Amino acid sequence: MITRILEEFTQEYEIIKEDMDRGTRMYKIRGVMGRANYPNKNRRVYPLDIMQESVNAVQESILNNRFLGEIDHPNSQKINMDKVSHKITSLAMDEAGVVLGEMIPAGPNKDKLISLIEDKIGFGVSTRGSGTVRPYNGPLGEGLEEVVRGYSLCAIDIVHNPSANAFPNVVKEDTQKFFTVPTNFKEIWNEVFKVK
Repeated sequence: MITRILEEFTQEYEIIKEDMDRGTRMYKIRGVMGRANYPNKNRRVYPLDIMQESVNAVQESILNNRFLGEIDHPNSQKINMDKVSHKITSLAMDEAGVVLGEMIPAGPNKDKLISLIEDKIGFGVSTRGSGTVRPYNGPLGEGLEEVVRGYSLCAIDIVHNPSANAFPNVVKEDTQKFFTVPTNFKEIWNEVFKVK
């Protein structure tokens, strides 16, 4: 078995723009942050129970405003406080293994993230974690690696060149229509986060 830093990339999310009372604009980045039981482009599979454990393990950090991310991945599990660009405000997984989350610009580099959003520069979301992998032996295919128990989710970072080939849309939050994505995404989001 091999232990290493594990990084996963996705761009299945939306950016929501809210106009606040005092004229300060607030952005939220919502969407898919990862998937379990699915071979990603790094040829890695995260079993459902392992991914659920890692999502559960960060809930207290989220509640205490301590689950953070940076622009670009460092080669470390450690969060560099002087490079923080956002905090994750919610993270949950649906029954099919889709990890959904929300993050907002925060920290010393939040203005850099806001600048990327306002300049309409495409970026991706990437999980950063530490764990061990072994050869996968299951129905999803050959040549894959499987993450084993003990995986630790460290951060969700903003990256320039993710392995997915989609870019987010900036939409203004008004009335009850938050998303410009297909209805099934909104239904999954509402179910996972118990939105009525």
